[in-house]
Amino acid sequence: MNKEITIDKNYIKGLVQIILNNNHTDDRKKNIREYPDRLSISCPICGDSMKNVSKKRGNLYWKNMMYMCFNEPTCSRSFTRLLQTFNVEMDLNKKLELYDYIDNNVQFKKEDIEITSLNKLFDINELCEFFSKDPTRGITELKPLEKNSPVYYHVKYTRKIPHHQHIYQGYYNFTSKWKQPVMVFLNRMGDKVISMQVRNLLDGDKRYFKIMDFSRIYDLMYPENENDINEQERISYDKLSHFFNIFNVDFTSKINLFEGYVDSIFLPNSIGQIGVNTDISFLLKEDGIDIRFIYDNDKSGFRKTEQMLEEGYSVFLWNKLFIDLLKKHKGNKRHMAEKLIEITDFNKLALNLKKPIYEMFDLDKYFSNDNLDKMYLLRLTDLISMAL
Repeated sequence: MNKEITIDKNYIKGLVQIILNNNHTDDRKKNIREYPDRLSISCPICGDSMKNVSKKRGNLYWKNMMYMCFNEPTCSRSFTRLLQTFNVEMDLNKKLELYDYIDNNVQFKKEDIEITSLNKLFDINELCEFFSKDPTRGITELKPLEKNSPVYYHVKYTRKIPHHQHIYQGYYNFTSKWKQPVMVFLNRMGDKVISMQVRNLLDGDKRYFKIMDFSRIYDLMYPENENDINEQERISYDKLSHFFNIFNVDFTSKINLFEGYVDSIFLPNSIGQIGVNTDISFLLKEDGIDIRFIYDNDKSGFRKTEQMLEEGYSVFLWNKLFIDLLKKHKGNKRHMAEKLIEITDFNKLALNLKKPIYEMFDLDKYFSNDNLDKMYLLRLTDLISMAL
């Protein structure tokens, strides 16, 4: 039996409340009426009734996540476009859940489901021109990496990312007076782009990244054409836009599916997701695709690794690699183990090596779909006494 796909209605109601609070002055227009099938509100776009403040002719329907206004039909739009209208950000994981819910629960006509030509991808030169000077668009000065720029130095020397053709530089404008240099990962096919990921150059609590998926860019660049693309087409483009490098891999060979964008650059024929909860069902449904999964060396990554291993998929076992490294280590193995534990992803692994990762190891040895290999999901320090 297929698992029922649900959405967090309380979270969505909270986003709607933010819109109402920011766009109505009368408290009575800020109230939300809840019904089993919908939320009813005073439309924040047209203002709803000027004579009767209790009128609530805007309705967000749970069954298809469409917002319908019965005061002014031009206000009607999808929930995601409603959020974009008022610049309200949705948590990334919640957004992925929403796409999954719509895709699994809304019945579309067959001709609306397929993307046949990818003819709506963005020209890379037009994209750079659009994100050049206007800070209200978020990104400015979007362009290829310039030698010796802060972003170039960070990519090449601090992060030691080996291939740069999909990384551009720019500034992200948090406010009109505050901006930071950023790496911009272009999810592209030749000179066409479907989405971007923006990442600053800082670590820890100051680390920042933002996904600008297809719909976000399309509505910014072509606001007058927003009705030229139907909702299912948007969902299909948006789902593809969450898989970095998906247009450039060879699907007849083994594909490495990483948890994040940066790590995927360190192995050939790899795709980067935007987290462990990215919906990959459309890839898993395709026959003949050999996908193996590489999640981060942390608690959430291990939980996802265990889940995929139990389902019979091939996963990367960090501790199996680390055990082999410890066997070759001549010094204090527990001290070495503590250092290895701090390596949480392929980027950090690469920073500790002198050669490309795939040249130093026979990585095929460290992938497994054998449920007995769950033992490698124990803490590395606990494995030492058993394995060495």
